[in-house]
Amino acid sequence: MAAGSSSSKMGEEQEEGSIKWSGKEYTVRLCGDDTLGKLKRRICQLTTVLPKCQKLLYPKLLPSKLADDAVLLSSLPFKSSLKLTMIGTIEDDIIVDPVDSPDIVDDFELGQNEAVDIKDNHLNN
Repeated sequence: MAAGSSSSKMGEEQEEGSIKWSGKEYTVRLCGDDTLGKLKRRICQLTTVLPKCQKLLYPKLLPSKLADDAVLLSSLPFKSSLKLTMIGTIEDDIIVDPVDSPDIVDDFELGQNEAVDIKDNHLNN
């Protein structure tokens, strides 16, 4: 946390905050030295909304400030009773069946019958 910040902001100790999404409120564990990316992963565990699909909102804070996953929570002007709103949707196709998806290639099966010495490979010449 920045020097001289008020004690009402999030400290380094663990706290609880709430995330409101889709009409429900979820309680999430927070720590000031966590990153936004880590917070988004915790939110994903609660809501199944992937971090890349989450948009977090906080009063009087531009959404762009909450877009960088590397930002530490302690560097943001959160109050100790953190209440965020999330906008996001669950992706239906996050589980891919390898049998039904022709784009997935099992690279262990590629070239099993071909043995090419590295020194003979045309890419290495």
